[in-house]
Amino acid sequence: MSVQPVIAAPRSAMAHSSLKGVAAMALAMAMFVTNDTLLKLAMREIPLGEALGLRSFGAGVFLFALVAVSGDWVAIRYAFQRRVMLRSSLDTVTTFVYVAALAVMPIASTTTIYMATPLITTALAMPMLGEKVGWRSWCAITVGFMGAVIVTRPDPATFSAIALLPLIAAFSGSVRDVATRGIGAQIPGTIVGLSGTIVLSLTSAVFALWETWQVPSALVLLYLVASGAAFAIGSLLLVFAFRNAPIASVSPLRYLLVFGALVSGYFVFGDLPDAWTTIGMVLVVGAGIYALQSEHAKSRAARRQDQLAVAGGAGCQPAVACAPPRD
Repeated sequence: MSVQPVIAAPRSAMAHSSLKGVAAMALAMAMFVTNDTLLKLAMREIPLGEALGLRSFGAGVFLFALVAVSGDWVAIRYAFQRRVMLRSSLDTVTTFVYVAALAVMPIASTTTIYMATPLITTALAMPMLGEKVGWRSWCAITVGFMGAVIVTRPDPATFSAIALLPLIAAFSGSVRDVATRGIGAQIPGTIVGLSGTIVLSLTSAVFALWETWQVPSALVLLYLVASGAAFAIGSLLLVFAFRNAPIASVSPLRYLLVFGALVSGYFVFGDLPDAWTTIGMVLVVGAGIYALQSEHAKSRAARRQDQLAVAGGAGCQPAVACAPPRD
């Protein structure tokens, strides 16, 4: 009778951690939709590099204050660790490419194409992390990618090279998300986020060499301050999510961005997706949800197999001490 408590406690702790990771991912998506909306509004008046530079500086101040309040000073040296800097560099590439598309494309279309990220992330999890990806997930990845291609309009008569930018951002963002798993747990999320804002701010400053920067209005400054806070909070939640839950569980939750982008596009920018964009959205979101359900079912089956294996190894009565806990 003493076997069951010893086994159940760690499993319960892991489930609780995964649940928190999923919740963090959902909140992160809400923060990123807010960030995208405010940044797009700001770029109506100021150029890309200036908007990202001021936004990133504001986010950096926010994160710096969190480091001070949380007492993470002792880990500040990790901000420049190789793995952390790799993630920061990938995040900078992803952000610049994505925001460049956001400045000229409808927010819903940009977001939908970028939603190839969780599908690409799931695909990369196998060669880079050794995670198993089932054939159903591969089918979902293929369908979702096709949906993203439809939104880009590959027809030569209507195709715009700008539409490839969110797809490029999706690939670099996927590599960034996988790289996040390689960052040690001893490095606080605030330090990881602060490193990213530092690299992004320095890169943005380089744009001043060929952009004409100007003094932003009070309203634009308000947009950028709020955007910086939303981006900082979203970045922290994203790091937490990928550290505390399997990639296959949290990555598809990025599709919440599509819903948020549709709401923002309609109420803030007056945009409505056309038929092709709608078809692409349905394929991308549907594939992501299917992949999530498939991986979740596979994970539950694996847990049940582990429970039965442990029960058999313990040599006790299945109906008493070794029975797997109820779902």
